[in-house]
Amino acid sequence: MLRNCFGALVLLAACAPDEGELEVRIYGEAFIEEGIPASEFADGWDLKFERFLISVGSVSVGPAGEAPGLDELGYQVYDLSRPSMGLGQLVTGAAVPVGRQYATFVVRPDADAVASGVSEADLARLQDGGLALYVAGSATKAGVTKTFAWGFATNTSYSDCKSEAEVGADAPATVQLTIHGDHLFYDDLFSETPDVRFDLVAQADGDGDGEVTQAELLAVDLRPLTNYQVGSTGIVDLWHFIEHQTGTLGHIDGEGHCQSTTEE
Repeated sequence: MLRNCFGALVLLAACAPDEGELEVRIYGEAFIEEGIPASEFADGWDLKFERFLISVGSVSVGPAGEAPGLDELGYQVYDLSRPSMGLGQLVTGAAVPVGRQYATFVVRPDADAVASGVSEADLARLQDGGLALYVAGSATKAGVTKTFAWGFATNTSYSDCKSEAEVGADAPATVQLTIHGDHLFYDDLFSETPDVRFDLVAQADGDGDGEVTQAELLAVDLRPLTNYQVGSTGIVDLWHFIEHQTGTLGHIDGEGHCQSTTEE
């Protein structure tokens, strides 16, 4: 269970002999900070995020079998598109029992969330809209650019996230809550090897004004398509398809997996 021993992000006193120093960070990787290159898209688009606002809280970290702790921090809103030189953004620094660490965290709307390096306007964007996630950016291919600005009220809990962090009394470690922005553009809800695509999103721009809106995505019928499979979810339109993918973004230490539960 985490116990803060950093005080204003600076270690003020040594931790107990059976505890070690741990930093918890959140990171959107290069795909969110720098963009998703055309080489990653099966249909050749190049995509940049201008905003990737996310509300994260109920973070707890500790060895297997330990009762999770640290939810006193409440919810914080981060913009994962901000450059971090590959370090991600600090969530907390704390002391934990030595050993391999496991993490839990939740992505959901919270009216009392506080800004962590985001503007008051961006904080209000999530709070006033009842949102947990807001993504805005643009995608370009062959001289054509499409913009998007979408907000989602996803409520997803990530648990049993087995970290690579091995904390020792004299060995500080870092747990990274990793957010995968490319999942928003997967073309299958359940395939282990989906493609990343944007063509269908671009084609949704029915009025040709260059912006793809929620209403336009709702108008895209997935049922005639051979890809964009939805299993038994009952999803029939592209908006709800992308919304469903917001419940798959959370990982641990890069590609590590968590158990995820999304409340409808």
